[in-house]
Amino acid sequence: MGSRRMYIASTLAYRARVFRTIEVLRGPGLSLPRTKGRACALPLSRRRSGSPRCRAVRSRHGRRGHAMHDDAHDRCAIGEAAFRLPLSGRAALTRLGASTHATERKRVPVEPPESRPPKSRIIVPGGLDEPSEEPAPEAGSRIVLPPGASVEEEEEDLPERPRLRPLEMLPVRSGDQDLLLVSDPLGLLRNPVALRIEVLDLLQLLDGTLSIQDLSALVARESKDVRAASFVRELIGQLDRLLLLDSPRFHQAYDALRDEYHRLEVRQASHEGLSYPADAAEAQTFLDDHFEKARAMMTAAGQETPARAPRAILAPHLEPRRVGPAIARGCLELDAADSTPLRLVVYGVGHSLFGERLALTRKHFETPFGLVPCDTRFVDSLAERLGEHAYAAELAHRDEHSIEFQALYLRHRFPRRPLTIVPLLCGGFHSLLDEGRGPRDAPELEALIAAVRDTEKAQGGATVHVASVDLSHVGVRFGDPEPDARVLAEID
Repeated sequence: MGSRRMYIASTLAYRARVFRTIEVLRGPGLSLPRTKGRACALPLSRRRSGSPRCRAVRSRHGRRGHAMHDDAHDRCAIGEAAFRLPLSGRAALTRLGASTHATERKRVPVEPPESRPPKSRIIVPGGLDEPSEEPAPEAGSRIVLPPGASVEEEEEDLPERPRLRPLEMLPVRSGDQDLLLVSDPLGLLRNPVALRIEVLDLLQLLDGTLSIQDLSALVARESKDVRAASFVRELIGQLDRLLLLDSPRFHQAYDALRDEYHRLEVRQASHEGLSYPADAAEAQTFLDDHFEKARAMMTAAGQETPARAPRAILAPHLEPRRVGPAIARGCLELDAADSTPLRLVVYGVGHSLFGERLALTRKHFETPFGLVPCDTRFVDSLAERLGEHAYAAELAHRDEHSIEFQALYLRHRFPRRPLTIVPLLCGGFHSLLDEGRGPRDAPELEALIAAVRDTEKAQGGATVHVASVDLSHVGVRFGDPEPDARVLAEID
């Protein structure tokens, strides 16, 4: 009996939460608990153990709306395994359905409200300063869009089993409203979208396991209002038109933007004016200070300029204002034989690569000091060996900072030296680790290693491999507790 009571209690609690959500969405009603403090950032892969850390997320700013430096690590991701309810997807529908059959005859009929509930409100840029009162039922959806955009209802084929694609979500407060600020790590949406935070419970069910009909039935049953089913379809349609779902509409828009980006010859700097000065003179002074500190580090350690360039360098890609001298320190290792042509294969961390192992590009990189040329001959050879997947995720380069920072310091340090780069973004290995495998067990990674090795051997010349990485994320900023006295003593 004890387990039975616990099951009934948890089921009723879940039903009450969904009911409160629908009430809030259709007008004045019960409010969900406000989000306090930090938002939970869950991994995009299905982890078998461990609990998610809670991390703060910065809002995006700047002329292109990019997240500064390495704040990509401090984000609230929603996608394959994010924000899951205890009873989500098919399991929620099955267990809730099973728990209601036995008590169906004892229920007291609930009369639906006389007035039709107003449609859900999706608020996008420009709609945060709205009146505090709720719209009248006949007012329809409250949607504010940038010029030229539209989410008007139309006859369309919605995905049969809607699923949110990987997104960044940040709870924010605007006036007396709690909102979810949704940003796109792929950069397809250049401005964030704001949703009422009450829709979060419903978003959690959009994991690809439930059909629209299943979702409508669940919402109608939990809200005691069969008319709520129309709300579900309307919301899913709006999410799809805003390109927030993993759907044919999204993939068509993504492919078109990726192909357009592939045709560009220059990769524009995305973090100038944010992580470092955009003006060349100011950037010169900014980086001069970093290289001066890097040389002081070498002197204090009794290190001298090496006689020849190293085979590989590990360099951080964090915010230059924080770790600029460490990035500069790696560049000083290349001072030997300053006039020798140099090719650098730069392996950057692809923070917006979800599932892909790599992303290649043949673009030249823009910096305040001029372009850093791409070794297109080397890249073309790699692409030929890697096949169609070489450029499949190239759009990830557009907003990524891990290679941009290395290009900035290299161009500053060697303004006249013949210098080229091979820009290569690398994805994560979480799915392999979850399966008990390692990176060398992935055929595409073995193919990449072989392609780089064979191309370097065939083309000759001096080549240095630069890994623009973070070895670890430690500290309060990344969810770790304050260090105790013992840890501080060890550091000292």
